[in-house]
Amino acid sequence: MRQVLVRLAAGAAMAGAAAAAYVLACGPSVTLMRPVERIRPAHLESYDRGDLGVVREDFARRFLVQAYRRFNGRPAIDVAPQPGPVTPYLPVEQLAPMVAWRDVHKLVTGAEPVINQDRRIGDYQLITNCLIDAYATAAKTGRARVDKYGAGSPEARDWVRAQDAVLANCSGTALVLPDPAPAGADALTRADRAYQIASAHFYAMQFDEAARRFAQIASDTASPWRPYGRYLAGRARLRQATIPETLDREKLLGARTEFQAALADREAAFLHESAKGLLRLIAVQTDPAQLLRELSGSIATGDTVSAEQLNEYQFVMNKLLGDTTSFTYDTLASREAIAAGGEMNDWIAVMEGSGEGAAARALAQWKRAPGDAWLVAALWKTPAGHAEAPGLLNAAARVTSSSPAYLTVGFLRVRMLADRGNADAARAALATLPRKAAQAADAEAVNLLTAERFMLARSLDELLQAAPRLVASRRWDFSPWNDPDPDPDPGDPLTRDPVFDDDAGIVFSRHLPLARLVEASKSPLLPPRLRLRVASAAFARAWMLGRHDDALAVAPVLRTVSPKITADVQKFESAAPADRHIAGLRLILRTPGLRADVKGLEDDQDYGEKGLARDFDHTFRRNWWCAMPAAADKFPVSESGLLPALYRTGNVPAPAFLSADDRAAASRELDAMAALGPAPNYLAAEAVTWAKARPSDQDAAEALAHAVEGTRWGCGNASTSAASRTAFQTLHQLFPRSEWARRTRYWY
Repeated sequence: MRQVLVRLAAGAAMAGAAAAAYVLACGPSVTLMRPVERIRPAHLESYDRGDLGVVREDFARRFLVQAYRRFNGRPAIDVAPQPGPVTPYLPVEQLAPMVAWRDVHKLVTGAEPVINQDRRIGDYQLITNCLIDAYATAAKTGRARVDKYGAGSPEARDWVRAQDAVLANCSGTALVLPDPAPAGADALTRADRAYQIASAHFYAMQFDEAARRFAQIASDTASPWRPYGRYLAGRARLRQATIPETLDREKLLGARTEFQAALADREAAFLHESAKGLLRLIAVQTDPAQLLRELSGSIATGDTVSAEQLNEYQFVMNKLLGDTTSFTYDTLASREAIAAGGEMNDWIAVMEGSGEGAAARALAQWKRAPGDAWLVAALWKTPAGHAEAPGLLNAAARVTSSSPAYLTVGFLRVRMLADRGNADAARAALATLPRKAAQAADAEAVNLLTAERFMLARSLDELLQAAPRLVASRRWDFSPWNDPDPDPDPGDPLTRDPVFDDDAGIVFSRHLPLARLVEASKSPLLPPRLRLRVASAAFARAWMLGRHDDALAVAPVLRTVSPKITADVQKFESAAPADRHIAGLRLILRTPGLRADVKGLEDDQDYGEKGLARDFDHTFRRNWWCAMPAAADKFPVSESGLLPALYRTGNVPAPAFLSADDRAAASRELDAMAALGPAPNYLAAEAVTWAKARPSDQDAAEALAHAVEGTRWGCGNASTSAASRTAFQTLHQLFPRSEWARRTRYWY
């Protein structure tokens, strides 16, 4: 989507100043169960109190403002976005201004008005062309004209008819103008008509003509609309500058001139606050560095900071740094201007920036001002092998638990020691940091420290102890990445069932060989629902690899933690060795929730499942598994907030305690499973083989039916349709009169 103008939420005066293109998102949506957030702290309330936890380099700027202040001994401020009043949803037609306009319109004409705010400006793009205030003004003015002339008067009917023409331009594609004022009309009617015609040009996006007409109104001392003239001419120029894909600087400067003239007009005093806000909006586009200098001093050092100040600061920084929390520092054209605007701005740019330039700047500033803020930046940015790393580690060791930076520095100290190969020193440093969360606010920081324990595990038991994580936040997946909205379900992380993060998912899925997965699935160190995750993968892999003894070792775990599949598991356990592969295939085909990999990050759809799903997931199609990766395949892109914080490369290495034989076995097993392709294809082929070998086995008919359905709802590839057709044809050829053939009417 092309964004026409980013919304500046620095006060009501700035809202609605220009139009912004938008599209609507589609569902379904899920609630993400995050151990670690990405651009915001998980527990906003404690962060607002100044309890920072572990401050990350890719936090949104409003949260880095808080960190900088606290690292420099300033009091905490409210940095959580302030939610508006919670009101029940109402269709646009039922909003108070629309109702008021409809009432006036019906009073005068006896008919309902057409209400439409949006205008198309391109393929799949709309702008809210006529804001709510347009209808509020229409209702207020219409009521005043009814009071003056009477509801049944020609003047009132003529005014409403003209206003209908104005508002027709809200969504139309061609200019609709009101008729000229009737001959002999009084001065008020003529003034109204001049204003309505100018407004029609404005909403029809004929901005030059609108600005010219509003300027004429500004010079008409007899018009009640005169105080609006220069202000609305500025609004026309502002829209003209911002609706095109490329901002028009000349038009912005023209808008500035008009707003400055409105500020100089005492009769327009009721518009002055709005004009000031719009001038600052223009300054964001024309001279953001100067505006940043004006803003940052009081935000960095003041005892209080308003929500409007913080919102405006973030907006201006976004203008200079981009609407992102990560960028290449060396190519940032505005870095010198940002640094000149204040140390806080410099620090935030370094924290979010990447590359050698960010590391060099952080180290230089730390040496100049060796306080907590620049120490944190230097620890985030400096490679572990850098010559300055020992000095940073020494400084980190001196930070006391009373410092707001204590947990951040502690986490980064452990990370740097581990990256330098000093695992024992890293474990010793980690032993001084919290192991358990005493309250909900501690959950995210403890998860990050637990992940370091996972990374440094010396045995499978240590790994399993550190694998479960607290659900630090529950957030909708449709929340925009750059809108750090409040957690819709604060809850208590300490009472929620634990989850894995993607580091555990990667280690269990790609680094542990089957023998270790079997051992892990039987360990009481994992809570039951997470043991089920590991046991599912161990069973599926053992079956795929033909290692039935390993599958039998896992079977009791499956029965215990997923009772609804007990009968099928027992059938597998009691099967003769020659029948065990088929019994395992039957179990898997009847259990679409059984996976061959271990899922890391979860959402509420995974989290709420009790045991392994027996029905196909038709909404998200999470059935069985996709093609398994080969050992040499790249790691998938992760949504985890943990991985970029802990692993500089983004790849999670194999646990240090694994032997060379373990690593070789894991690679062989991955390659063997990858060769089998996606689960729907492989399971369908195995079902066909079973049916052809035992054409009188009615269980084979059921297996074929499940296999065909799985090719519809599972994760496939270009060969899936052929596998589906073969299974379908086999079912109808060998079992034409079966209930399963009757149910299976199509292949996919």
